[in-house]
Amino acid sequence: MTASSSKHSQAHENAPAGLLDGGRYGLARTYWTLYAIGAAIFFGLGSMLVAQRNWGPYIVLLIATIVYSFVLLIGVQRFYRGSDPGKALARIAMLFLLLNLTNMLLTFSFI
Repeated sequence: MTASSSKHSQAHENAPAGLLDGGRYGLARTYWTLYAIGAAIFFGLGSMLVAQRNWGPYIVLLIATIVYSFVLLIGVQRFYRGSDPGKALARIAMLFLLLNLTNMLLTFSFI
């Protein structure tokens, strides 16, 4: 078994790591896609919960979104291979924060 086929078989064994390691799609495209999926789910569910004034589940959804963002940031930190990972992580974290706040404010428009 060659090194490339061994690496390929390991990627099949650990699919999430294979997705985030920057292989096929690249790290930036992967985490932005995963973030957009999470943000769309939050917007859809959050808007319905706010429209029904169902605040308990909305707060739980908000906390889940924050945890999801941290999980994405941990994945970026683990698989980033650039020269200054702290700088890149800080920029991505600030963008996630601003986009999460904007998304939260947008869901409040359904009151």
